[in-house]
Amino acid sequence: MSNPVIINKVVEANQIDHNNHMHDSEYNKVFSEAVNEFNYTHGLSLKEREVLQYTMFTLEEHTTYLAELSLNSAYRIEVYIYDYDYKRVHFFLMLYTDEGELAATNEVIMMGIDSNKRKSDPFPSDYHQSIANYYSHQGTIDWPKQLGHQIGIPKKEN
Repeated sequence: MSNPVIINKVVEANQIDHNNHMHDSEYNKVFSEAVNEFNYTHGLSLKEREVLQYTMFTLEEHTTYLAELSLNSAYRIEVYIYDYDYKRVHFFLMLYTDEGELAATNEVIMMGIDSNKRKSDPFPSDYHQSIANYYSHQGTIDWPKQLGHQIGIPKKEN
């Protein structure tokens, strides 16, 4: 991809849990903030949402934790679109340590919502065109095995 949305951050003290690493809820928070940043910069800023009386709701999400992040660890989140249609978008996010190790993944399906009716509604044309352009410029992505992962305990043969 030519220029994916990349969010660079550092783990702060208020994000650390009793295990001395970033709390699981903080991963979900930074992933959510990354999707918000994507939407704000691709046609659904807070002002645009107000004018259009339109918003986005999360339908489903899944986070996989692969490596620990400790206090002051630098990391980056890369935002990709796996799929989309006229009112839903399937994001896939990858969180990397500053050494380039994949530390967590998050996938989320969001739906466009008419703010007045509180019902699903097709994307505004500017946003739809923006995600279509973003998707088409991603190129071929080597999706990690976490994409579409179904939660469960693997059965071992004795």
